[in-house]
Amino acid sequence: MKTQLAASTTAFRAAPVLLSLCTIAACSSHAPVASPPPAAADTCRASQLVFSVDSGDGRFNGMSHSGTMLTVRNSGTAACILPAQPQPVLTGADKRPLDIIAQAPNAPAPSTIQLAPGAAVENEMRWVSGNVYEDGHCESPAFIDLAIGGEKVSTAFTGHLCGAGGKPSTYTLTPFRAVATPVLSYTCEDGRKVQASYPDSTTAVLSLDGNTHRLHIAISADGARYVGDHWQWWTKGMHDAWLSPLRNGETYPSASGVACRAP
Repeated sequence: MKTQLAASTTAFRAAPVLLSLCTIAACSSHAPVASPPPAAADTCRASQLVFSVDSGDGRFNGMSHSGTMLTVRNSGTAACILPAQPQPVLTGADKRPLDIIAQAPNAPAPSTIQLAPGAAVENEMRWVSGNVYEDGHCESPAFIDLAIGGEKVSTAFTGHLCGAGGKPSTYTLTPFRAVATPVLSYTCEDGRKVQASYPDSTTAVLSLDGNTHRLHIAISADGARYVGDHWQWWTKGMHDAWLSPLRNGETYPSASGVACRAP
């Protein structure tokens, strides 16, 4: 009898503990609230893009063929989405489209490509530049337009495209690919290592002490001066620079810096 009573008493005392544990478990059984995913980049706007062509000093020329590079750079402050397969339109001086079309691509391309601020993409455009066809014809566009959603960007064009009689002139076009930005490795007088790249004419991206800093061009009487929240980077040419820390609110450093050099 005493044994049964002791067991009953133990079970009775354990009941509140078990109840508390069950309550805690029930309270903690709710699924964690998921944080919202990062906002997707919007379609690029014409106002944030810089469109240019580059014939590569004639490297596409030869055997009645020619070509150029098309480059699009994001000059805005936010990432954006661009069609990976461009759709250019070649126009005359009067801005009217000419009868020039793209050949079908050899392989399918990704539908879109994302452009970070300051980043650029490029592709190759090639065509027949000599009138080698019987009954052939040639066109000399004055401009090239690039469709971006419902908008367009435009730049001057100097190519000479030829085609067979009774058919439009054609060109081939590769999908856009990212433009690799060269990275320079600097060694500073205090032993610090700095990796620097210049994705566009107004930006310097520095990697130092395990962190990446995006600096922007600032007024300078000599060389190129870039400032950010924590650092000033002042370059004299591509191989010599001066690194200075910036205190809160400073645009000119009050502290002395160190000289840095890239080989």
